[in-house]
Amino acid sequence: MKISEIKAAQRRYLQTATVKAQPIVATISNLEMETVGQGTEAKTKPVLYLENEKPMVLNASNLEALSDAFGDDSDEWPGHKIKVRCVKTQFQGKTVDGLRVEPIVPKPALKDDLNDQINF
Repeated sequence: MKISEIKAAQRRYLQTATVKAQPIVATISNLEMETVGQGTEAKTKPVLYLENEKPMVLNASNLEALSDAFGDDSDEWPGHKIKVRCVKTQFQGKTVDGLRVEPIVPKPALKDDLNDQINF
């Protein structure tokens, strides 16, 4: 087992090591505002709770992606599915691994423009 996997398992929030090899598909449970970090580094951030997965701290990009897909009211998000994957991103001038969400939005049913009804 890799040390990065052990460290990720010990952490409270979802980490890139968890999804680096393979993305996960999860169902949204709820969104809460929580204090993340310790001491002077502590900040209140949105935390996305997922069924059967660790919660995920959302950055602005992921929050916007969810809002665009599922609406501005996070009370409407539970039950929706997302894919969480690892991507390379920039943080403080360095390339690092980051988490990205991909909302899974069901495709609307195609309208049946054909009228198969036969009247005699």
